[in-house]
Amino acid sequence: MIPWVISPYSFDGSVVRIEKLITLLKEMRLKSVLLADRNFHIAVKFNTLMRKHDLIPVHGLWKEERVFVARNREEYDLLVKFYNGEEKADNLLSFQITDLVPVRYLDPTEREASIFMRKVFGLDENVRGFPKRCEDIAKIVKAEAYDLKVDQKLPIPPEDWYISLERKAKELGTKYVERLKREYDLMEKKGFVPYVYTVERLVEIAKRMGIKVGPGRGSAVGSLMVYLCGITEVDPLKHNLLFERFMNEERDEPPDIDIDVEDRKRKELISELAREFHVYQISTFGNLTERSLRNLINSFPLDSEQKTLIYKTVYGLPHHRSIHAAGIVISETPLTLPMRLEEGTPVTDYDMHSLENVGVVKMDILGLKTLSFIKDLEKGKIDYSDEKTYRTISRGKTLGIFQLEGFQARKLCRKISPKKLEDLSILLALNRPGPLKSGIDSAYTSPKNVPQLFKEIFPETKGVVIFQEQIMSLAMFAGLSGSESDTLRKAIAKKEREIMIPLLEKMREGLIKKGVQDVDFILNILLNFSSYAFNKSHSVAYAHITFQTAYLKTHFFEEFFKKYFEYNIGDSEKIFLAVQELRSEDYKVHPPDVNISGESLIIENKEVYLPLTAVKGVGISLIKEIEKVRPIKSVRDLQERVPRNILENMIAAGAFDNLYENRAEAFDDLNKRVDRDILEIRELFGEKIDRSAPKMKVSDVNELERKSLGFPLTLNYEVPVGLFGNIPDVFTYGKVLPVVVRRVTRGIVTDGVSICQLLNDIPDGLFLILLSPFRKSLRIWPFNENMRFLYKVNSPVKLERAGKNEITQVGTKIYEGYRPVSDEYEYKIIQ
Repeated sequence: MIPWVISPYSFDGSVVRIEKLITLLKEMRLKSVLLADRNFHIAVKFNTLMRKHDLIPVHGLWKEERVFVARNREEYDLLVKFYNGEEKADNLLSFQITDLVPVRYLDPTEREASIFMRKVFGLDENVRGFPKRCEDIAKIVKAEAYDLKVDQKLPIPPEDWYISLERKAKELGTKYVERLKREYDLMEKKGFVPYVYTVERLVEIAKRMGIKVGPGRGSAVGSLMVYLCGITEVDPLKHNLLFERFMNEERDEPPDIDIDVEDRKRKELISELAREFHVYQISTFGNLTERSLRNLINSFPLDSEQKTLIYKTVYGLPHHRSIHAAGIVISETPLTLPMRLEEGTPVTDYDMHSLENVGVVKMDILGLKTLSFIKDLEKGKIDYSDEKTYRTISRGKTLGIFQLEGFQARKLCRKISPKKLEDLSILLALNRPGPLKSGIDSAYTSPKNVPQLFKEIFPETKGVVIFQEQIMSLAMFAGLSGSESDTLRKAIAKKEREIMIPLLEKMREGLIKKGVQDVDFILNILLNFSSYAFNKSHSVAYAHITFQTAYLKTHFFEEFFKKYFEYNIGDSEKIFLAVQELRSEDYKVHPPDVNISGESLIIENKEVYLPLTAVKGVGISLIKEIEKVRPIKSVRDLQERVPRNILENMIAAGAFDNLYENRAEAFDDLNKRVDRDILEIRELFGEKIDRSAPKMKVSDVNELERKSLGFPLTLNYEVPVGLFGNIPDVFTYGKVLPVVVRRVTRGIVTDGVSICQLLNDIPDGLFLILLSPFRKSLRIWPFNENMRFLYKVNSPVKLERAGKNEITQVGTKIYEGYRPVSDEYEYKIIQ
């Protein structure tokens, strides 16, 4: 009997894991096995692991009723070409599937799991395990072991390419020439120069097409060579970035240069690249999440023991295939890769790890929505020293600003208060769960316990270890090479003690030789902080994108918000926050208007009309239908063009407010079944007709808006204003503020300036609440006009204008009508 192993990547119920298969083969004293899927997804992993254990991987392809077999590398390539539809299989050995034993599980305990997966994929329960007695396939077919290496040919740069880079370096200074030579020599030694040149070509093509390319990402930003090629826009010497973080002597894997482009043009760029090169996209695989898998298993009539066994067997197995979001393969010549065409572009069956194992270098082109946003608003050169922009960021007014929109990020913005691009890159590095949880942000703002040596070596971060490059710099200061420093950085991050300990000892000895005191204390701090350290090269590059969005918001406020609505119209939470910020800037925000609004935000003389697309169910095609019948005089004008449920949403959102006395009247008009002329005739015959307009409660209006827009919008109650903070400022700056509010209905409150829904409720009446941007009332006090909110801070802080009943006490000094900009204070209510 000849076993024929089918892997889970055929998506037909197999639960065979290669590692377990190898163990079984050794137990059975078999030297080979046939694996034949309907594709080549697992071919590289199967080949690599089998050969690693001195076994012979016999590759096959299952096609309809036959299994085709490759006995050597030449036949494997033919098998791949047959799969691709490029060759016939005339010269390939094949078996009828009835001549083989199809293996979908290895252990009898896995049988039920295999049947379960068959059902998941809509197939019958016919599954078989590995036969107890079987023949060695390699002996039968005379198969040999072989690798699956692929010869990828990247473009070779022209002879004068390096000369042009050197010319650019000379214009910048001697240091640049020396750095370029060091980088180039290593890249040439490693054979990576064609890779860099190919990425340069890729970026040139994108720019030629008018596609916006990001300033750089990842460790590649630390390479001067990459910068001089025009791939990145950040001068690594100016920002003290390390080339060794990107590439060093001990690194054998290819470099990794990732490119950001505007997301809407990514496909267009790949199509253009395919005209100049052979381009392949890359497969990736997803499995069922823990929750999805448990729910799926629970939907079958199984006992708890069966469910547990199935879960353990199946968890982590592939469930579906998709295309890698960023990775592509480029070659000057066709590659013998198993593939299929999708939307006109070849997609290789191999995933990124398989490609790396066969010697194929991928390139990542990532579509970044923010670059599309910036491109739409581009106004010429951006001044990265603009003080006004840094003030915007430092106040936490960061809705729509790249990587700083979250409320925790806004709080950090006020704490760090960046004044230059370097500060901004530190802010981005700190704005992650690890550093915030460990208190590195506080160590940076109050560096009291930082060793003097760190302050001297890392002045840019006040001696606090924030960047991975700082770990490497300290290691190099202690005498480690650039390669060793990068190895140490990785080992610390991965907690690989066997690699880390000897390097730390070498570092310790080097620091002692340098005359450094308290070396063990210093190394301990390094270890504690370094697990949270971030890639400085990436942070500096992304700080440029952050600043660009902040600059556009600061100087082109109305255009920025029009575009923000366009990009985020499907996200009611973001639209709510945008409404709050507009109100914070004294704009009057109205519901969408059926005769005025379209697909874009309308702003004129500080009057704002929301787009009709803010209403649930209204899309661009529907807006075009509405525009055809303008001016609209009643809801009836749209009865034949707009679906009933969407028309109701439009009424609920206030789109007909200018045509009716209230929304109840609009609903009433929509629901009437008889013409008004008939009503008049009935009145002539003495029938009493109630012509009074239907009424609607204030709370009902806001409930309707919550359902149709995703948030309440209309103000209906007057509340004392100017005494404390207000709702718009809470959400605009992400601050906890005292606000006087009145309850509108359950969970909805207004302060007379705006309105919002809370996660918790308050009683009816006027109250002073401590309002959190996370939509919670943290404290509540019955309101009276004599109450004061006192902020107490111990040391001098920046203050900002506040309500007249807000007071800040700094030491013994009192500042009426002011509050601290920072979020660090104590408070109390004075009645």
